[in-house]
Amino acid sequence: IEYLAKQDYPAIQIIVVDDGSTDGTGEYLTQCELPNLTVLKGDGNLWWGGAMHMGIKLVADLAQDTDYLLMLNDDVRIETNFTSSLVNASAALGGAVVGAQQRDEATREPIGYGYRIDFWGMRFIPLDSNDDTMVDALPGRGVLFPYRAVASVGNLNKNLFPHYLADLEYTSRVREKGWQLVVSKNVAIFTSQESSDKVFSENGWFIRYLSWKSKDCIIVKFLFFSLRGPWPLRILALPRFILVNCLSLLKYA
Repeated sequence: IEYLAKQDYPAIQIIVVDDGSTDGTGEYLTQCELPNLTVLKGDGNLWWGGAMHMGIKLVADLAQDTDYLLMLNDDVRIETNFTSSLVNASAALGGAVVGAQQRDEATREPIGYGYRIDFWGMRFIPLDSNDDTMVDALPGRGVLFPYRAVASVGNLNKNLFPHYLADLEYTSRVREKGWQLVVSKNVAIFTSQESSDKVFSENGWFIRYLSWKSKDCIIVKFLFFSLRGPWPLRILALPRFILVNCLSLLKYA
């Protein structure tokens, strides 16, 4: 909230979805006296996809075609010119969807630039270099959309993608509608490489591969490649998914 309040971009409206937090976030938000802050309450079961869906639903009632939507996680740090730099980058590229370089907050080293998607091999390939790179999908922790792009595809699919891959499915869907996805080399977002992934990997294969909150959930991955990509590949998603995973098991056997 403090980083957003200090942005040099004019007329920012901040929407925070507090999904049943128990760490004092609710109390902090109650004490905030920002006229441009709106707080939406969840019951603790929204997860990432549901929380973003709730926020975007409100934006749809407020936004005009000339506005922008910025997706931002709560565990990041941004510079004062973060929003204005993304807006300028989008305008310079004719209205592209623009993501920021992800950098480690401790070392300031790059840790993410977006993804290429291998639809044939059913793989997400993280990019490790950047030069205003066009990508197939962007992480949702710091990405700017012209609102017209949001209006053209609708909201996140919170039912099929309640947590992991919700952002990649959404940005991939935006790209399929003809919008460019770009990572700007001039804009950075600072975050920690620590995540909850380790918890899932340490709780056995059932939790790791079948929990909807795990990034390795095979159900969510199958759903992604059933809905995104060339139509012939979508139709053959099930046999392809079985084949790809069997080959993967043989590789590591």
